[in-house]
Amino acid sequence: MLRSLARGTTTLAAVLLLTAPVAATVHAAEAPACAKEQLAYMDAEDKASAADKDADAAQDALSQSARDRQTLNQTDEHLYALSYAMDRLLAPGNSNAQQLKSRNVVIKAADAAADGVDRGDAAVVADEADKATAAGKQFLKDTSGGHPFEVARVQALVDTVGKDAAAARKATTAKEDYDTLKAKAQQSRTSARSAQDAVAPARADLKTCLKKTTA
Repeated sequence: MLRSLARGTTTLAAVLLLTAPVAATVHAAEAPACAKEQLAYMDAEDKASAADKDADAAQDALSQSARDRQTLNQTDEHLYALSYAMDRLLAPGNSNAQQLKSRNVVIKAADAAADGVDRGDAAVVADEADKATAAGKQFLKDTSGGHPFEVARVQALVDTVGKDAAAARKATTAKEDYDTLKAKAQQSRTSARSAQDAVAPARADLKTCLKKTTA
């Protein structure tokens, strides 16, 4: 989260105070008034900004992992849906061996993908989706009957699984331990709040010092 322009302006003012010419009556080696307080305030702001960035990065990693897990889960759900849709076209006495073979490939792919999902293995899920896509296309070639709606359903799922395969292959952060990422995000947010809380006292100390020196 970005800091406000107001804070940046305040920091700039502090920098200007640090770099302002020293009065002629002050010895050249003497530190500017409130230099210690100004540096402490600037340091607190820098730490708060860095902590904000760390918290954002940790939350982004957690969110990406959650999205990738959902991608793998969705891919496997579509694989099972494809196998069920294929079953509806396998009418007793009206199916052939090639159809059954293709349907079985999809079932095995769905089961293997489910294991891959449990491990967060994007490559395995993607590979199984590719196998199912090829089997689904072959199934349609070997299907000569069936209700047009059921055929269209299989075709739609074959297309969906093909797209899922490409998405699943990119879902590599699914393998990250979600609980670890969640704990890191929570800790980062806590650290960011602590760093932000330290800014106000440092600002107050600087303000008090400046009031004394200008009284």
